[in-house]
Amino acid sequence: MFQVLAGILAAAGVAGSQPVPETTPEATADAELARACTTLTAPGNRRANVCKTWTAMGGGVYRGTWSTSSHASGTRLQFYADGYVFNAAWNGDYSGVQRFLLRLCNTSTGRCSAWW
Repeated sequence: MFQVLAGILAAAGVAGSQPVPETTPEATADAELARACTTLTAPGNRRANVCKTWTAMGGGVYRGTWSTSSHASGTRLQFYADGYVFNAAWNGDYSGVQRFLLRLCNTSTGRCSAWW
């Protein structure tokens, strides 16, 4: 999904809300392409407000960050990166990843929200 979105944005010349000046392909490959925020809701109505960014590094891989502005007690954030699931800090960064997703889990039930 991110690869498709990044490809569409790059083809359209979009980098955030700023116009993209004419640059070399190497400089364009390192431009921030997107930032998104949402509220994740784990079973039991436990919520966290999260944001993530992703930037194309070239070769189909990305780097980016995630941050959490608030989260309910009794929750744990997890991320998925290229087939692996990790318990995550509330804020962090990643690099060299083809696919990156987040979800929120209820620690008392072990059940989690959908991946985002």
